[in-house]
Amino acid sequence: MAVSEDAVAASLRGDAFPFERARDALLQWFDRRGRRFPWRDNPTPYRVWVSEIMLQQTTTQTALGYFERFLARFPDPEALASASEEETLALWQGLGYYRRAKALRNAAIEIMERFDGRVPERLEDLTSLDGIGRYCAGAILSFGFDLPFAILEANTTRLHSRLVALELEPTRALSQRILWRFAQNWLPAESEPRPENLCRKVNAALTDLGRLVCQPSNPLCKECPLANWCATNELGLQDRIPLLKKRATITSRVDVALWISRADVTPPDALKNAAPEDVLLIRRPEYALWAGLWDFPRFEVIDPAFKEGERWRNDPELSDRLSLFLEEEIGAPPAQYRPGARLTLFRHSVTRYRIELSLCRLQNATISVDAPVQRGLFDDVERILPSAPELFQASEPTKKVLGKPLAKEWRWVPISSLQEYPLSSTGVKIAQFIQKKAR
Repeated sequence: MAVSEDAVAASLRGDAFPFERARDALLQWFDRRGRRFPWRDNPTPYRVWVSEIMLQQTTTQTALGYFERFLARFPDPEALASASEEETLALWQGLGYYRRAKALRNAAIEIMERFDGRVPERLEDLTSLDGIGRYCAGAILSFGFDLPFAILEANTTRLHSRLVALELEPTRALSQRILWRFAQNWLPAESEPRPENLCRKVNAALTDLGRLVCQPSNPLCKECPLANWCATNELGLQDRIPLLKKRATITSRVDVALWISRADVTPPDALKNAAPEDVLLIRRPEYALWAGLWDFPRFEVIDPAFKEGERWRNDPELSDRLSLFLEEEIGAPPAQYRPGARLTLFRHSVTRYRIELSLCRLQNATISVDAPVQRGLFDDVERILPSAPELFQASEPTKKVLGKPLAKEWRWVPISSLQEYPLSSTGVKIAQFIQKKAR
């Protein structure tokens, strides 16, 4: 069947779908099986908005604890807008995709400036805010304001694709037009009278049905209140619909992270008024993964010849990049800096990468770990050394590593204070490893 015929067939099925009868059956099912969440129990526009941003790329179970803590600290747009980016990221730490947290704060600032601190009630106003697209805006308007706006996310996309037997890949532009139209038809027109909470309940019920019953594989069709009207069920195409997009190729890479103490790169005569065991943290620049978070210096091993085992310790390019970073961005004395032996190994995934991350000290680093110096969170970026004030002053990097600065900022941080910084996910694990070693 040609693509255009597939689309026409699905669109016709959607137009002929008995929405009113199906909606009654759907809501009866939802009254029995619907899930309870804090943003549903108290669905203010702000709470709905925060929950929707958190639920992007995050499971509901994971988001629950973060939601409660985030709302306790930032109960409204004013509180969020007045917070620093660093504080916002600290409460987001562990959720991943940190661009979401920064966009949330940016949008809160706009809401204070443009909408007197109230989440706007118009689609065009919402989508003008940082981080809010068509789906998120529809969710805020539907769940937060009980207005008849459709939503289309992973669960409802799968459910609607099966209800109309859409034999096209759902993310295609033509498929999206069909699915958004179908999703909207579940709701009454804005001018029609409707019971209170109807829009909230219908969209929540569709989402839950897709999540609990219309599962990606082996859907529970016998438990589905819409099975009698489902074209995919009628045609027996559950294993074929929805058509899935080919998965992106997974790339393996090897990274090296550095545990660098102040004494590793500071002349001995400059340490008399400093804590030699303090650890170097860098703040990730905007163009990098984990932008805005704090992390340990890390480098990708580029040459495949050096990726096996610990051969990267002899990689001259890695040594050159490390030396350039320490000398030009941190202000360390000129030297041939190399990573030492692997202390521990972490394996993790980021987008399409599977990363093997080795943690090392600098070669020949021999600093012993003494009792950590207690200092408060986010003290001065650097304690200037009286004997060598030109060294180790935090400033904009003047040189670039692989074409771009590795760090936005950097700080020497007491080992006992590492956990107080908003760190990347692997940064948290490295900090825990260092603190355990320091005991």
